[in-house]
Amino acid sequence: MKTKYATIGRWALLAGIALIVSCTGDKEPHAAHEAGSAAANMDMITLNEREELYANITLDTARIKPISETTTLVGKTAFDERKIVVVTSRIRGRIDRLFVRNPLAPVRQGQPLYALYSEELLSLENELLNALRQQEKFGAMQEAMNQLVESARQRLLLYGLTAAQVREIERSGEASSLITFYSPVSGYLTELPVSQGQYVEMGAPLFRIADASALWIESQMYTSELHWLSKQPSVLVTFEAFPDETYSAVPVFDNPTVEPGQKISLVRFMIKNRERKIKPGMMAYLSVRRNEKRALVIPKSAILIGSMTTAWVKTADGMYENRAIATGIQNKQEVEVLSGIKVGEAVVATGAYALQSAQVLKSGTGMGGMKM
Repeated sequence: MKTKYATIGRWALLAGIALIVSCTGDKEPHAAHEAGSAAANMDMITLNEREELYANITLDTARIKPISETTTLVGKTAFDERKIVVVTSRIRGRIDRLFVRNPLAPVRQGQPLYALYSEELLSLENELLNALRQQEKFGAMQEAMNQLVESARQRLLLYGLTAAQVREIERSGEASSLITFYSPVSGYLTELPVSQGQYVEMGAPLFRIADASALWIESQMYTSELHWLSKQPSVLVTFEAFPDETYSAVPVFDNPTVEPGQKISLVRFMIKNRERKIKPGMMAYLSVRRNEKRALVIPKSAILIGSMTTAWVKTADGMYENRAIATGIQNKQEVEVLSGIKVGEAVVATGAYALQSAQVLKSGTGMGGMKM
């Protein structure tokens, strides 16, 4: 019921505005004389401050500024293949335990990945322990013994042990049959080509870990439109998962080869993801600007489209003129004006429909230009 009464109230207000505008000639003879030509013009409306307030009139200035049209691309996020790290086996052995197994499991730098049993590593550990014993036994040959110990340490580090693991071997005086290896990077596990208990050779790929601090957005464009990307350093991005948030992405790739008859080309954009909020596989919408130029611009909300395109312009205090205009390119917020409005003129940004309705009511009563 409240909505019904509000609608009736608005129409009553508009009718009241139209009647007030139509009837000012009899009640205010001096004002009618000063604005006689305007009163006779059905494209003019005169409002007092109270009527402007009720009609929710707000103004904006027609100005020269950059404007462009927008094409929306649909894309999907994916890992940046340039940021995928392949963790390989540093030495021959058997994978005794896998600490990370699930696809797309998060991985932290320094997190244990797997434990390896390797007779070669066990032999290198014992070489270090023997060198330490020799160093202690032959103190007179200190320099030579130091070099022997340092050489044994470096071999273990070369095969992937950490400095802390080497120190623990020296402290305990015992060689470990199982050595744990750690992740060199943070990211997500994208591929695990080995299984627990499997024997691996040196250089065998064990894990593929993708850094998610930056992702790709993959989409498609018509080949005839690819030149738009060269004219803009970034594009705006929104996600279905976060409809109220806007991100920025940078074009990084467009397919350099196009097959004969092919009209569509693959394009990629890079988006930063430091908070790891964006996940691979998310649907994304990219706004690509085109036909960008500087032009006379007004808000899109000022435009009224009927038998012709018009906009209301404030010409003096309380006086509004409905003008026919020609428009050019437009986007969601603004419209290019080709003719009908000049730079610096005040256009009605909100309340244009109220003025239009008042004008229709005014002309429909048959009282336009009449003396009451």
